[in-house]
Amino acid sequence: MGPVSTCKLFGAVRAVSGIKNAVPLIHGPRGCAYHIGYLLTARGGKRIAVASTELSESDVVFGASDKLSEMIIEVDRTRKPDIIAVMSSCATSIIGEDIGRVADETSELVDAELITVSAGGFESSQGEGYEEVMMALIRKFCRRMEPSGRPSVNIIGEFRGGADLREVRESLSAMGVDVNCVLTSGCSIQDIKMIPAGHLNCSFCDVSGIAPCRFLEENFGTPFIHHPLPIGFLNSLRFYREVLGKLNLDYPIDDVFSDFIEERDRMRSELEGMRVAVVSGPTRAVALTEFITELRMRPFLVAMDMIGDYTLENLRGVPGLRSEVLVGVDASDIEDAVIRTEPELILGGLAETRISEVSGAPLIDVMHGSSLTAGFRGAVKLGSRIYGAVHGDHGCY
Repeated sequence: MGPVSTCKLFGAVRAVSGIKNAVPLIHGPRGCAYHIGYLLTARGGKRIAVASTELSESDVVFGASDKLSEMIIEVDRTRKPDIIAVMSSCATSIIGEDIGRVADETSELVDAELITVSAGGFESSQGEGYEEVMMALIRKFCRRMEPSGRPSVNIIGEFRGGADLREVRESLSAMGVDVNCVLTSGCSIQDIKMIPAGHLNCSFCDVSGIAPCRFLEENFGTPFIHHPLPIGFLNSLRFYREVLGKLNLDYPIDDVFSDFIEERDRMRSELEGMRVAVVSGPTRAVALTEFITELRMRPFLVAMDMIGDYTLENLRGVPGLRSEVLVGVDASDIEDAVIRTEPELILGGLAETRISEVSGAPLIDVMHGSSLTAGFRGAVKLGSRIYGAVHGDHGCY
């Protein structure tokens, strides 16, 4: 009755919306484009423009390949994008519209590069949409090249951007590590083409980032690491240590970490023993759960919309974890679990606003906001938000 994840088309549009000067074009009814664009705009705080062929009933009955071709040309003429990502919808996937053929036949009539994604919402979840877009981009633009002169990494499966991505970039830069490409947040075609020049790939999404990393390893020889998002003091330290180790770099990361130990210990003294529920995507959920235990708080519930290749392995590695774990259950089941476990705090997203109101536990939005959570400075910031939430008025922080 209450799904906790969304469809493949949403994931595909979200992945494309992070690329510089790219337009997602949905071959389907207007509602698909309107509602996904509206939701992504609300979540990200900036307008996400999604083009649509706006199919009518007769189009669905008789087919609309010509309409798709005309819309590709129109988007290219009016918006002048570098990339147009042509996506099917539930309607066009059911009737079998061949968007690949249409894109091939139209490609010589436009300046933009075209990729196609089979994205019928019923086909799978948003994770598959993220993954298919990244794979399409890699296959189209990546070719063998010499490694870059400076140590460099690619971040694969990062769609959020904002303060967290800036923190990771700046921290790596201070260590002498360049970021070639973040796929797909803020990347350009040229950034994507530079992916094979990277010395290391870092998956930031356990659901959608692993397959592209494996493909890049098999076809370009680039090793990869899978690590929970660098949220929390110890988790961030291990992430940076792993990157430095893989790149054979000597950098005093432990000295940097030591500057934050006093602040972490102060947080522990103020927050120890507090009951917490985590409701999040898998990669972020693992990192948040570890941060909670690092602060000696007690995670009583971890609810995830889905799991990736290494999610449960990484979750089992959280020291001293004793928590109920829910995966892909109904929203009402999560609400019941929160009420049953009686947390004093919920780390989640805006979707957990009702659960917060029903349970009386304050909610910190760690999913959609622009607040810093990553790295050592993010750990201080998030810890401060937690303290403010549990010692202040209930609400969404």
